[in-house]
Amino acid sequence: MAQLTIISETGMFHSVCRCTWPNGVKWYGFAPLKHREPHGQGAVHTESRAQYINHYISFDIADFLLQSAIKSAVDKYKDATYTIGVRDCVSFSADVARGCNLAVPLVNMTPWGLIQILRVNNYTKLQ
Repeated sequence: MAQLTIISETGMFHSVCRCTWPNGVKWYGFAPLKHREPHGQGAVHTESRAQYINHYISFDIADFLLQSAIKSAVDKYKDATYTIGVRDCVSFSADVARGCNLAVPLVNMTPWGLIQILRVNNYTKLQ
């Protein structure tokens, strides 16, 4: 069994996914190539964001389902244009959650808002 953790970061609002499998941890997020640009070329990043964790929520997910959700999101976002509020870090995390069959509305939210709605829609204790 794997674990998907959706994270809201301190400082500049940002959402990332931490995927924990029996053989290790991998991070995934989507951000603009030019730091703090609200619109422009985006890229999937995989560096650890552990030092920036503000709030998070975790779900146990079947390994194959989490791998499929991550692959689908990475393929969708790898060459995408980053547009805040349209296709951004939160929509990336939400797409991963949807790919894991979690209930997530189609509206875009803040990173903290995504965690709250995941908690409410999926009856999971907020951490």
